[in-house]
Amino acid sequence: MPRTAARVAVCLLIATTAGSTATAADYTPVHCDTREIYAGRPLHAAVAVAPAPGALADTDFDAATVQRLDHAFGQIRSATAAPSIGAAIAVPGVGSWSASHTEADAPLLYWASAGKTFTAVVVLQLAEEGRLSLDTPVSHWIDDVPNGKAITLRDLLAHTSGLFSANEDRKSREKPRYRSVEENLAIARRHGAMFCAGANWRYSNTGYDLLGAIVQKVDGRPLDQAITARIIDKLGLRHTRALNAGSDTSGIAPLVSAKEKPIDPRWPGAAGPIAADAADMLRFWAALLNGQLLKPQTVADMSAAWYPMFDAGTYYGLGAMLFDVPDGERRNLWIGHAGGTPGAGALVIYSPQDKAFVAVALTGDGPAGAAVNAMLKAWRASSP
Repeated sequence: MPRTAARVAVCLLIATTAGSTATAADYTPVHCDTREIYAGRPLHAAVAVAPAPGALADTDFDAATVQRLDHAFGQIRSATAAPSIGAAIAVPGVGSWSASHTEADAPLLYWASAGKTFTAVVVLQLAEEGRLSLDTPVSHWIDDVPNGKAITLRDLLAHTSGLFSANEDRKSREKPRYRSVEENLAIARRHGAMFCAGANWRYSNTGYDLLGAIVQKVDGRPLDQAITARIIDKLGLRHTRALNAGSDTSGIAPLVSAKEKPIDPRWPGAAGPIAADAADMLRFWAALLNGQLLKPQTVADMSAAWYPMFDAGTYYGLGAMLFDVPDGERRNLWIGHAGGTPGAGALVIYSPQDKAFVAVALTGDGPAGAAVNAMLKAWRASSP
């Protein structure tokens, strides 16, 4: 397509991103046989992601720190009015803390898009094994993807594919239900690509749908089974469950919202496949950044390019997010992933400045990000 047309599509993209849904009338679909050079907002500078040496400690923080964190957790529960909530903090070589307020028969929380990192890790493991290449076109694996000859697996991981995200379709939102990869791809075809692959950034759950389908083709088993074998069982995560459309949801705290009808946590598939407690999410991220799941160079590649997201100070790599936001006189620089859907919110991060991992997930309409920041401040106040 002419480059000027791509620029127009980029402008429309930027104008319709934050908090919006889109239809084919909102932009002119583009047809591209090759990738374009990125022409969006400036990327964030590279950030070193390696945490302090050492595994997460099994020992608790000192009594004074535990008391401060318990108090902060109580305040967060009150402020968010979350029916169910879990939080955890761990500092390698120092100690850890976790707390939860859930029903006894539903101790697991839904992590929504924070589960995308699990999907990304499986894809990157398969790349390390030489069973796929991140630079192979999607058309090699799946037919009839809009611009599939130009879109690479790397684009799907980074949300630079230009694929319309089926969950933004207005008709689909009016009738929420589980939709198969084929159904979501049909919606993406109907809308057409929003920009040429590589030219810009826009979140696409459908892109992760396709990654899940590719994992099944390459690994010979559904994504939830691949996640279980490659991550959950390997790390001994006893309080983590990978979900599929037919999963048993017993033990998962029900999603609750006063604003919009909550989804079923099985519906998002590869775009959000994880239910877990907060402590297990920290174990997963610590293992990821310490090289237990991927080679150090692969972990570095996840943060080689940070694309600006919808909200100021948020950026996206390969299945990971960067948060760079002011907080009074300091600037928070976190690496992790957020998740949000009607009835649930979640955030798991690593703070290089503090050498601390923090995770919060909750049901209801409260802000998980503010809760993470509050917990981190409470720990910081007790640290040397």
